[in-house]
Amino acid sequence: MLKLKIATAALALAGMMLLILGDTYMSATLAVICTAVALPMGGYLVWRYLIPDDHSLVPFVLWVPVAELPALYAFKDLGVMDTPLGATIEPEKMTTLGGFIAFTSAIAILLAITVPTSPTRDDDED
Repeated sequence: MLKLKIATAALALAGMMLLILGDTYMSATLAVICTAVALPMGGYLVWRYLIPDDHSLVPFVLWVPVAELPALYAFKDLGVMDTPLGATIEPEKMTTLGGFIAFTSAIAILLAITVPTSPTRDDDED
């Protein structure tokens, strides 16, 4: 579970860093993808903490539309499908995208950080 927490926080931070340091459509697209992947992972961490005996992938599958629908809207708003990915992005589009990336990444990081790690085995022997 610790590896999943580290991966979630790393993907969310990578998304924010790609947005801050990048100036092309490719970096903006990768930032949206990183945050769209980090949010379902954070939701899965919370599910595993709240219900520790359930090890199914159902909550992960349920969290995917929560993250992917805003990501698809961001892709449509950004206009990624119509422009080459190496082109420089306009600052107006970057500011509107920045709010989405910052909010989604902050949620994913907070979910990953606030969930405590559970013990892997029970050492209480009677």
